Amino acid sequence: MKKILCLLFIAATLASCGEDIRNDNTGVFRGIKDNGLWEGGNAKATIGVGSKLTIEAVTLTEIMSLRIQLPPLSIDPRNENTFVRYALGTNNVNYASYILTTPTEQFIYKTGIGVGDGEVVISQYDGNTVSGTFRFNAFNEDPDSEGQPVVNLQEGVFYKVPVN
Repeated sequence: MKKILCLLFIAATLASCGEDIRNDNTGVFRGIKDNGLWEGGNAKATIGVGSKLTIEAVTLTEIMSLRIQLPPLSIDPRNENTFVRYALGTNNVNYASYILTTPTEQFIYKTGIGVGDGEVVISQYDGNTVSGTFRFNAFNEDPDSEGQPVVNLQEGVFYKVPVN
């Protein structure tokens, strides 16, 4: 009887050993917003008119977007010398935006010419996915609103965001 129980126990143990592999095709988009972790879902990148790449993620009440010139396909993720850097706050072509929607109001923060600052670094782009890092200080577009004047994002990362 002891041998049968021992064999059943061993069989049950071996049967439960296995690898549960799941393929997750969603991109990662996160950072430290105003000293707290911010993570957006449904991260996606789209190519728009004029070869602009918009990388975006959302929460229930927030939208965070990065818009940059379309990077070249020659980026080698193993060679930092090939990474492409885009300065924010110097023009209206490359910018970061953050939108917060409350039940009564919408607060829009953006970088632009002489407004805010930051940087987007593309470390991988193959036409299908894009990866990189970012940081920015975006200012409230309505200085008379009750929202905070600046949104600060540090240590931002987006990884394998699908390009549509």
